[in-house]
Amino acid sequence: MALFNDGPLSSTLDLQNTENGILNVASTEGIDLTAKMVLAQGAIANDLILFLLRRVTVRDAQWNLRRMRGTCDVVVTPPLKQWHVHKSLSMVYRDAYNNQLNDRYLNKWNEYEKLAEQSQEIYLQIGVGLVADPLPKPPGPFLSVVSGPGTAATYYVAVTWLNAAGQESTPSDTTSISSLDGQQIVIGVTNAPANAVGWNAYAGQAPDGLGLQNDGAISIAGSYTLGALQAGPEAGDGQKPTCFFIDHRVIERG
Repeated sequence: MALFNDGPLSSTLDLQNTENGILNVASTEGIDLTAKMVLAQGAIANDLILFLLRRVTVRDAQWNLRRMRGTCDVVVTPPLKQWHVHKSLSMVYRDAYNNQLNDRYLNKWNEYEKLAEQSQEIYLQIGVGLVADPLPKPPGPFLSVVSGPGTAATYYVAVTWLNAAGQESTPSDTTSISSLDGQQIVIGVTNAPANAVGWNAYAGQAPDGLGLQNDGAISIAGSYTLGALQAGPEAGDGQKPTCFFIDHRVIERG
């Protein structure tokens, strides 16, 4: 699963799946949906940090660690994405209403604000998933060509980080490069996090279905020269939660 800081929690398609006409509203009212989703994610980040800080009972090293980590170890689960979608739609309709003072927009704003509050409550009761040793999403790999026994082709490549526990990050964005006859592709990485002990290379001749190419972890300082494509397993979707912080303020009904 992706981590909170790896990128957008949801997409415009996710917004459309909840509110069919949101693209028309955004176009008519001149609202930047991407900007609103960024603002919604920032607001959610602040709420999550406050929630997690309140779960640290003593303001000691753990409290300071949480402040430094922020949301970098928070796993993106479906309930978190739902909260983000509702929060984003609430912000869009708030702006639309303030542009036109249209009651239809006001009703939508109120509806999605209430849904966002409900989604937040459900998410916190299910639990905020955390990983103990978070690995951020890698930047796209650096690709180059060298002389070698290769044939002309276009290759698509993504990479992942590995930590000491063998956990793997979410894959980088896919990067492509074309080679000529008598050339091979060299894959390199940059900006490795301090806790990464190695990385994996995934490649293929189509953007989908990239397979693992290396037999063992590649060293952080090393590169990988792509030979004949291996039909290795596809990359996973990132680290899974190792613990959950739960909001216990639930009223039991008898």
